[in-house]
Amino acid sequence: MLNSGFGSKGAIYGIDGTKWATSLGFELSEDDIMTMVRGFTDPIQFYTDGIRIGGRTFTCTRSDSGLIAGRESSAGHGCVVCRCNTCLVIAVHDDGAHSEGCQEFITTLRDFLRDQDI
Repeated sequence: MLNSGFGSKGAIYGIDGTKWATSLGFELSEDDIMTMVRGFTDPIQFYTDGIRIGGRTFTCTRSDSGLIAGRESSAGHGCVVCRCNTCLVIAVHDDGAHSEGCQEFITTLRDFLRDQDI
């Protein structure tokens, strides 16, 4: 993802909060992960409190059963979180990254992982 230019940081965490893989220095708290997991069932908290990722808070712009997206500022910073069967795929994009490209990349990865029953 990072080499594609669509995201600046990314991670995969199990829905139990365990870290599977992250970009260097991109750490998320277990509380943030568990809040995201619960948010796929009841997304209202994202619209009221925002999406917390790596010490940053993003305003929720989209939420459905498989994808949550948010923006941090008018500069175009944003996040995409997708739920798979057993994990969350999380990406943050900063200046110079294309939000739609990041979302498309992460949803393609989500679909691949779901097809593998992950």
